[in-house]
Amino acid sequence: MSAIFGMFYLDGRPVTPERMETMSRAMAGWGPDNMDVRINGSSGLGFANLCTTPEGRYEKMPLTTPGSGTLLTAAARLDNRDELCELFGIQSPERPSMPDGRLVALAFERFGEETPRHLLGDWAFAAWDESNRRLFLARDHLGNTGLFYLHKPPLFAFASTPKALLALPEVPEILDEWHLARHLGLFQGEEEEWSDTFWKDIRLLLPSHSLSVTPLGLALRKYWSLDEAQLLNFAKDEEYLEGFIAHFRRAVRVRLRSNRPVGTQLSAGLDSGSVTALAAEALIQEGRTLPAFTSVPIYTSDHLVPGSLSDEWPMAHTVAQQYSNIEHIPIRAEGVSPLQAAYDVLALIGCPIHAAANMYWIQAIHQEAQRLGLGVLLTGQMGNGGVSWSGETNKIYYDLLNGRINHALRALKTYREMHGVSWYLAIRRHLLGPMLGPIWHRSQKLAQSREAPLRDRSAIHPDFARRIGIEDAMKRDRGGQESARRSSSEWKRRRIIEVNAPLWYIHHHKGAASRMDVRDPTGDVRLLMFCFGLPDEQFSRDGGERMLLRRAAAGVIPEKIRWNVVRGKQAADIGLRLMDYRQEMEDAMGLLEASTAASSYMDIGILRKVWKDLLKEVTPDTNRRAASILLRGVMAGLFIIRLSGHRNP
Repeated sequence: MSAIFGMFYLDGRPVTPERMETMSRAMAGWGPDNMDVRINGSSGLGFANLCTTPEGRYEKMPLTTPGSGTLLTAAARLDNRDELCELFGIQSPERPSMPDGRLVALAFERFGEETPRHLLGDWAFAAWDESNRRLFLARDHLGNTGLFYLHKPPLFAFASTPKALLALPEVPEILDEWHLARHLGLFQGEEEEWSDTFWKDIRLLLPSHSLSVTPLGLALRKYWSLDEAQLLNFAKDEEYLEGFIAHFRRAVRVRLRSNRPVGTQLSAGLDSGSVTALAAEALIQEGRTLPAFTSVPIYTSDHLVPGSLSDEWPMAHTVAQQYSNIEHIPIRAEGVSPLQAAYDVLALIGCPIHAAANMYWIQAIHQEAQRLGLGVLLTGQMGNGGVSWSGETNKIYYDLLNGRINHALRALKTYREMHGVSWYLAIRRHLLGPMLGPIWHRSQKLAQSREAPLRDRSAIHPDFARRIGIEDAMKRDRGGQESARRSSSEWKRRRIIEVNAPLWYIHHHKGAASRMDVRDPTGDVRLLMFCFGLPDEQFSRDGGERMLLRRAAAGVIPEKIRWNVVRGKQAADIGLRLMDYRQEMEDAMGLLEASTAASSYMDIGILRKVWKDLLKEVTPDTNRRAASILLRGVMAGLFIIRLSGHRNP
C-alpha cells in the first residue's frame, strides 16, 4: 500500500525542500511507482506510491482540491468506491481512471473533517489548509495502515513509518521506558497509552481517530466505535446466517481488486480457511488462480505443542482440494534464520514487535509472494474478535441456573450429537466444568501470588521493573479485567479488536517491503458492525463456540475445518530451528552481555539461562520459552543497543 508523509512549522517558518528531501529518502522503499512532494508555505506534504489497484497508476499526489484549495495527500484503497462514485456523479466510463486518493479528496471537499466516517477500507490522509494554518490527519477504522506523528514545537511531522520522522535532525531518539516495560511484560496498559511508541516523542494515530493541528495545539478525536453497532433482531434464524455470509462475501470480494495476482495465507483455522475459500469462490468465476501459502514445520514437533496442531498443512490442504483454482504452496522457511528475521524487522520498522517468533515464516511467505509477483496477500487476522467470536462461555450452565431447563437440555443433546461424545463428557464440559472452574481459578491465583508475575513471560530486569512499576500496574489491570468479564460477555472481542488494532501497522510495513498490500477481510467495518449487532447466542448456539461462522460456512469450507477445535501453532518447531543457528544466537547474546544499556533494562542472565536450557534439550517448556522470552527479549535488547548508539540529547 502507498504511504504519506509531511511536516508543518507551527511558528510559520517555511518548510525547506531539504527537509522534505530528508523525509523522502527515508520513504524511498515505500514508493517504487512514484514519489512526489508539494510545499505550501509552512507545510509540506509527500506521497510514496505503491500501485496495487488498476486505478492506482492514475494516482497523483499531493493534489490541491479545486474548491477550497486544500493541499491533500492520501494513501487509500477504498471498499466503498462504487458508492462514492455514485455520490459524486462519476459516470461508469470515468471510473477506471478514478484513483481512490482522488475520491478521498472529493470527499474532503464535501464533508471536511467528517470525511473519515464516509471512507471504508485501508486508508490514511492529510489535508493542509494554508489560509487557516490547519493540518488535518485521519486514519481508517481498523485497517492495515500506519500513521505516526511527532509534536515537538515548533515542528509537527507525520509519516506512515516512524523512520521518516527519526530521519529529521530535530528529532532525537529517546527511549520511552514505560512502553518498553509494557512490551516486555505483554501488558497493553490503559487505552490512552495505546498510541505510545518506543520513542518518547513519537505517537501512533490509532485506528478510528483523526487529529487537527494548529499553532494553538492538537485536537484528537475518535470518530467511530464498535459501540455504534445496531442490535439486530431477525424473525428467522436463517436470516442471521444469510446476512452474515453475504457481508463476509462482500468483504472478501472488495479486497480482490488488484492490478496483480492475489494470494492468501492459509492455516488450519476457521478464519483463514473461510477467507481463502470465499476468495477462491469469487476468483474461479473469473478463471483466476489463488496461491495459498501455508507455513509447515521442518522438524517433527507434535511433542513440543501438546494439544495443538504442529503441522497445519493436512487440514489446510482440504480447502485447496475443494477449490480447483487454489494453488497450495507449502512454506518450509528452510534457510530462514528466526534471529535474522528479527534483525530484518528491526531494520524495516525500527523497533521490536510482538510476535518475534513468527517473523521467520511470515517473512518466507512474503518473499515467495513477491517472487510470484503478487500484489495482494489476504489474511484473517482479526477473525477471532468478530466473525469467529467464541460467544458467551458456559451458556448451557447459566441457562440451567436461570430456570431455562428445557432449553439447556436441548442444547446439551445437540452438543453431544454434534461432537459425537458421551453424555458424561457433555455434562463434564458444560455443567461440571463451570461449577468447579471457580475453585480451580482461585487455586491458580493463590499459586500465582507466590511467584513473580513476570518470571515466566519476560526477561525484563527486576530492578527496572520495580523502578517503572510495571508489576503493580499489571495487578490493577487484572482486577479491572475480572470486573469487565463479570459485567459483559462482549469485553473479550472488543478488547481483541481495539487493543490489537494498533499493531496492524506491521502489515503495512511488511507489505510495502514486499511491494504488495496485506488485506484483511475479517477487519471489514460493515462485516464487524453486523457481527457486533448480533445476539450473542448466535455465536454460542447449542453449547458450541464460534457457531455463527461454523453454521454459515456449511458448504463453503470442508467439514474437517468447520468443526475443528484444535488450534494450530505455526512456529511449533521454533526451538529446533534455533539449533541450526547456534553461533548466530551466541553472537547476539555476546552483544547483549557487552552492552551496559541492554543490561540495565534486560535480565541477560534469564536470556542466557533460557538459551542454555534449550541447548540442553528441546522440550515443550524450553520451546515455549524460546519463543516467548528468548527471541522477544533478544529483539528488544538489540533495539536498545542500536538506540543507545544513536544521538540523544
